[in-house]
Amino acid sequence: MCIETIKTQDMDFLTYLPSWLLPAVVILTISCILMLWTKPSKGASGLNLPPGPPSLPLIGNLHQLIGKSFHETVYKLAEKYGPIMHIHMGSQPVVVISSSALATEAFKTHDHILANRQYSNNLRRLTFDYNDIAWAPYGDHSKHMRRVLVTEFLNSRMSKSFKKVLDMEVKSMLDNLPYGTETNLNKVFGNFVCDFTSKVVTGKSYRDVKIRGKTMKEMLDEMIILFSGSFSEIFPKYGWILEDLSGWTRRVDKHMANYNDLLELMIDEHLDHTSEDEKDMIDACRPLLNREEMKAIMSNVYNGAIDTSYLTLVWAMSEIVKNPRVMHKLQDEIRSNAGNKARLDETDTSKMTYLKYVVKETLRRHGPSPFLIPRDCVSHIQIGGYDILPGTKVLINAWGIAKDPKVWTENANEFHPDRFENHVLEQFHMVPFGGGRRACPGYNFATLNIEVVLANLLYSIDWKLPPGLTLEDFNMEEEGSLLVTKKTPLYLVPIKHNTQA
Repeated sequence: MCIETIKTQDMDFLTYLPSWLLPAVVILTISCILMLWTKPSKGASGLNLPPGPPSLPLIGNLHQLIGKSFHETVYKLAEKYGPIMHIHMGSQPVVVISSSALATEAFKTHDHILANRQYSNNLRRLTFDYNDIAWAPYGDHSKHMRRVLVTEFLNSRMSKSFKKVLDMEVKSMLDNLPYGTETNLNKVFGNFVCDFTSKVVTGKSYRDVKIRGKTMKEMLDEMIILFSGSFSEIFPKYGWILEDLSGWTRRVDKHMANYNDLLELMIDEHLDHTSEDEKDMIDACRPLLNREEMKAIMSNVYNGAIDTSYLTLVWAMSEIVKNPRVMHKLQDEIRSNAGNKARLDETDTSKMTYLKYVVKETLRRHGPSPFLIPRDCVSHIQIGGYDILPGTKVLINAWGIAKDPKVWTENANEFHPDRFENHVLEQFHMVPFGGGRRACPGYNFATLNIEVVLANLLYSIDWKLPPGLTLEDFNMEEEGSLLVTKKTPLYLVPIKHNTQA
């Protein structure tokens, strides 16, 4: 579960512009008219701003980013301008940080200045009026919500319930695999993660429930796009007008009506549990939250857990199969530590060092979200000797940090779990779950579950490539910027190894 990286590629909604009904000329025309009403800002005389590409009036650097892979474009710009870079997304100044050293400075020295989020009407509607954890303004409310999630849900008392649900869902997944047959693991893992998360939150699965024809997965996919950014986030003063004219506001409102009804249904249908090994998130948190807060925190968990966990499993299995040496070494470790158990749990995986290396390397090489949720700078600070002004968005480039050759040496682009045998991992050498006071509170929960699932998949099953496919032909291309997915679905053939599975 990763709340710090929920659908964080801010402004990447621009990749959807070609399909919009209103052409870009309307946007630019209205923007120019509105610009006449806006007083020009004072110059930055005497300030040492970070370097960056030249920007155009009004649109900033949008012309360099629209229609392209946002994270790859930013990475290439950072290679040219350095690990701290200043760009303009429309009229919004943005500082991009692409090194672990500067991320450490941001999260440790200036975390209290960078703990806030930018306000926008788009985000307000998507977060149940900022009642959530991830996007709420930093203060008493966000601290209360985080405290409830951590102390009431992500605690040792609830672990018995989590383990029980996880074991049941792993068993169901293994039992229902079509052994000996080419299998779409994207679908298998997607269904597994959706069912597991739903049962941990509500006590039952809502994967097949439809609201006005939309399934839960379809709603979460739409949420990815809607959270990716909006006009009011790149044109703070008048973006709401462009959102209304483009139909974006109607799209958000229509989606949130469906999504709200789904969450309301979950709460209404919930059956209270008194036994500690049966309690779910609603049991644990509802006594301390009002209804809007309950829906907001449920939304955080769904958005933060389902896609990120599913993608991590897909990428992990892809890399394991692509690298036979890794697969053999990992299976040897798993099977030598498993005894004769039918299925494995976190007691077993706690002894599997190489498994932990594989999960870390997967998160480094294929972190599901290239950027952390943008931070809003509220006071004048300096990072790396450069001035960061109030109102600037600070964007942590997790994708770039994970490829930093100063940390990961020349083989940063290779999948090499063994690197962790000798690599002392500092706190911000990789940041798939964020950092500082707004880091993802579900980090341990997510990684432990992924370890258990992978251990079971490799303990009881031998995996083969589909007939006619070779390792040389195995496609590992990435796709997307909202979330970095595998371009082609992962198809493998499962062969039973352990008859007790």
